[in-house]
Amino acid sequence: MKRMVRRILDCDRKARLWLTQAVLQLLIGAFAFTATLSAQAPSTTYIVNQTIGNGSVVGEIVTDGKVGVLSASDIVGWNLNLNGVGASAVLTSAGGTSTVLFSGSDLTTTNQGLFFNFSGTDGGYLGIQDSQEIYSGSRYVCENTTWSGCKPGASVVPGTYTDSSAQFALESGVQELGSAGPSGPNITDQALINSLEALAQARAAQALINQLQAQVLLGLNEQISCGNCGGGSVSFGSTDASAHGRYAFSPEWTLLSGIDLGQYQQQEADVSFTTGTAAAIQYDPTKFGASRPYAEAGFSATYQKITYNRSYDSSNGAGSGVGKTHGYDFSAYAQGGWVDRISPRTEAGAYLSYSRLWQNVAGYTEPASSNNPLNAAIPAGVDVMDVAALNGQMTHLIGRRVEADFNGAVEWAFNAHSGLKATVASTEVEASQPTFLYYQAGSRVSIRLKSKLTADLFINSVLATRGIGCSAHGGLGFRWAF
Repeated sequence: MKRMVRRILDCDRKARLWLTQAVLQLLIGAFAFTATLSAQAPSTTYIVNQTIGNGSVVGEIVTDGKVGVLSASDIVGWNLNLNGVGASAVLTSAGGTSTVLFSGSDLTTTNQGLFFNFSGTDGGYLGIQDSQEIYSGSRYVCENTTWSGCKPGASVVPGTYTDSSAQFALESGVQELGSAGPSGPNITDQALINSLEALAQARAAQALINQLQAQVLLGLNEQISCGNCGGGSVSFGSTDASAHGRYAFSPEWTLLSGIDLGQYQQQEADVSFTTGTAAAIQYDPTKFGASRPYAEAGFSATYQKITYNRSYDSSNGAGSGVGKTHGYDFSAYAQGGWVDRISPRTEAGAYLSYSRLWQNVAGYTEPASSNNPLNAAIPAGVDVMDVAALNGQMTHLIGRRVEADFNGAVEWAFNAHSGLKATVASTEVEASQPTFLYYQAGSRVSIRLKSKLTADLFINSVLATRGIGCSAHGGLGFRWAF
């Protein structure tokens, strides 16, 4: 009997031990499952479009999905474009290039928006600043109650807080910093790369058009060996008005220069305003006779206001990110060749040229919208390209008043580098720019209206690969010989 009791007690102990272990395992499993659910809680993107004085902060702030009072750890990403007076900067969480500065309990969220209490009494603040400029007073946005680190209220500082670009606004009470954006659609890495590559090619097309406009200012449609003249023209295809001319200050040396302003569209780039200048010096040793070598070297500079439209495909369908910015184009070139006055009516020339192109595009953002659920931040970047070309040209006088000119080139773009790097939905992607071959062709028909006044009808074209695209630019001009 005693043995039986002991066995029953032993079984009871084992059963209780097994039950205890089972309960503990269930508790541990439930805790792990809850932790997993918490870790996988969806993030929330808040679309920021905040006006601060004469500046703004546009972009997105991403949280871990928490609703209520936030701490610094709840902010998991951001892409913000800081716009001041005459200056801008981009702050992004990608790569640790900028940092969150945070204190207090004044930052809160709901399912609809992100809010900051500017009348908080705990000295709270939310700041995002360039990681290289922490506490320096440069490149930051700050939402502040009474903290001494930035001005009370809202601050946007794309440069430094002491320059004129910095903008400040006194705020009070609870203000919305951003509204909850749509849940992010899925976009494949290849679709994202394709959209950036198309945008990079649009920027390359810009550089080629700017180079063509500079060449027109330096007499692309005119004779290589030509007398002093000056005039103006208007063109279509790219809407452009220009003035240019040439002046020989010795029998062998001639100065060429011009200026223009206008607008054009090419691929995904809409240039609403462009203005530029070009100048060159030409050496034409006429003492060598009618058939002789010659050389030329020059430069150009252009300023542009640009709207980029980046198209992409996602699980939500076709999307389009639109961003506005500005840029500067520069080029330097040298060319050398042979010109031959075949007869008093005909001149022909052939030459080799080498150009170096730089295109500096300022940073900007593509704000989220109904057609663009994937907000993007594009930092400033420089596109670079070398171009080598074989060129030919012929001018012929028909009768006494009509002159025809034909020019063409085979051009090779190499050593190309795209400065386009974008952060889309917290993913950073860099575009590439391959080597490519393209062609250039143009023609002019001139009618002499008076002994020194000539009217010119002209057309010039860039014939490039499908990604870069082709464009034609024609117009009417007048030249006065002096």
